[in-house]
Amino acid sequence: MADEFFSQAQAEMRAAELRATARRFGGVAAGVAIIALIGVGGWQWQIHRHHQAQAEASGRYYTAMEALQAPQPDAAARASSEKTQEAVLADLAGKAPGATREFAAIRLAQLHAQSGDLAAARSGWQGVIDSRDADPVFKALARLLLLNSHIDDANPAETRKGFELLAANPGPWRAFAQEGLAALDLRADATPKQHDEARSLLTGLAQSPDAPDGVRQRASILLQTFGGAG
Repeated sequence: MADEFFSQAQAEMRAAELRATARRFGGVAAGVAIIALIGVGGWQWQIHRHHQAQAEASGRYYTAMEALQAPQPDAAARASSEKTQEAVLADLAGKAPGATREFAAIRLAQLHAQSGDLAAARSGWQGVIDSRDADPVFKALARLLLLNSHIDDANPAETRKGFELLAANPGPWRAFAQEGLAALDLRADATPKQHDEARSLLTGLAQSPDAPDGVRQRASILLQTFGGAG
């Protein structure tokens, strides 16, 4: 399911990079002032350098992802590779330009979660949420992943509120947030009324043309536990 989040985010990453470039170099008045000071050639050089840095950071990110996903039968070699690529992601999460920084931070946090270090994972997601410069799409993704890590908490009230906020807003993570609400309504301590709410949510997701394929498929499978798709 985590890979599905990141597949969904690939297109968002490119859009976010373009928005980040516009924020950094946008503004007609500021542009005129800078051109007056350093000349058109210098301005174009700054834009070139920014795009070059983005391309280099993106290349390092995708190279790290390929290494992490490559089959590695030798356990020691795989552990060494993972440590190396996690260091690359940590470096990118600290200083990469544009959306690559948030993408690396979120991916690194996910790796921490997969290795059992939930505290480090939550800290990474929270860092993206608290960042003043992060694109709202990636802030929402980090919040979604953070909420997912709290589904089994003893008191899920705050987690439910968080999912409800994400589910109420249009965007790429809406269906995932609705899936999170259904998961809360299917906890072992859920009431019959919550089970009914889960069925309603899952039915809507299974039939939604806007939900990602993976979400629709999981919703349909879970509906079978109710005795049918309703």
